[in-house]
Amino acid sequence: MASFKKLSTGWQYRVSYKEDDQYKIKSGNGYSTKKEAQIAAAKLEDLLNKGNKINKNPEFLEYFQKWYEVFKKDKHSEKNNRDIMLSINTAKKFFKKTKIKDIDRKKYQEFLNWYGNGRASATVRKVHVYTKGCLLDALQEGIIHKDPTRNIVAKGTEAVRNERNKYLNQREAVALINEIKKGMKPEWQSRYIILVGIATGLRFSEILALSWEDVNFKEKTVSVKSAFDYTHTKKIQKTKTEASKRVISIDDATLTILKEYKLATQINHSKYVFLDNQFNHVSNNAVNKSLKNACKRIGITEITFHSLRHTHCSLLIYQGVNIKYISKRLGHSTISITYQVYGHILDELEQRESSKVDDMMEQLYNAK
Repeated sequence: MASFKKLSTGWQYRVSYKEDDQYKIKSGNGYSTKKEAQIAAAKLEDLLNKGNKINKNPEFLEYFQKWYEVFKKDKHSEKNNRDIMLSINTAKKFFKKTKIKDIDRKKYQEFLNWYGNGRASATVRKVHVYTKGCLLDALQEGIIHKDPTRNIVAKGTEAVRNERNKYLNQREAVALINEIKKGMKPEWQSRYIILVGIATGLRFSEILALSWEDVNFKEKTVSVKSAFDYTHTKKIQKTKTEASKRVISIDDATLTILKEYKLATQINHSKYVFLDNQFNHVSNNAVNKSLKNACKRIGITEITFHSLRHTHCSLLIYQGVNIKYISKRLGHSTISITYQVYGHILDELEQRESSKVDDMMEQLYNAK
């Protein structure tokens, strides 16, 4: 049973519980609001109700595993489960039997530096997000008293250019669209999927999960409600995060193509937009092959389907679209994620805008 009290240092919770036939009390202090204290107490009670014992300084990996099983497992998608387990298995190789209170900022930065050697920054950030989330919950529960992830740099050593060459410029995107539209046939699902990817920035798994009910031809929108696990279960599942559930606008040209495709394929009476005559989803490999072949034919850099998402975002950024809108359109949970993934494009745009300012000032000074 939890009780709460406001102290000079903030809100405090006290949870009484029975462990090994002894009654004990666990408290946490320094919360800004009573609500924060209640959330922390609820997490602690959840752990206790599931039979977990409170260890004041457990091994980090033990805590990490329990944190996943109690708070994260099966709460989102199967991919989310795999991503967190990747973070746990990565932590195992570095931290081993390290106690959670022995992880300070230096130790945690060494962990990310070790993991980032030879890897892309996006890969390092993914492990950082889940490991940090675990440690911040430990901080909230009063197990640790300082945030070891504060002002940490999550960066890989893989050449930046390899990460930046994952999108097409406007000229290349136009050329690709024109090439894909040549001789379109309803049985060539890959081409339709590629066009939808360019127009919406949706993830491949989100496009495969689209039903015709999700496409609103009147309002000119597409609703993202679920995803298709094309690598493991081959089943419809939850979206990557809650923020991934969204409604976005779609242009007239792409809607016209989808209308024609629906008329040509309605004999299948399928609920989902992209199913073949045998009611199977097209594979990621098939779409990537079609995309790369189209790139070859028009002489541009060969890209993967995921690069179409980067292309969609980069085109919006260069058109001056508000970054907050872009973040919501892509289904990112926070704007900071958008900045992390597309920061290099924003930097390039900032440099371009700076040049415009310099040119303007030079014209003012030279005006007669």
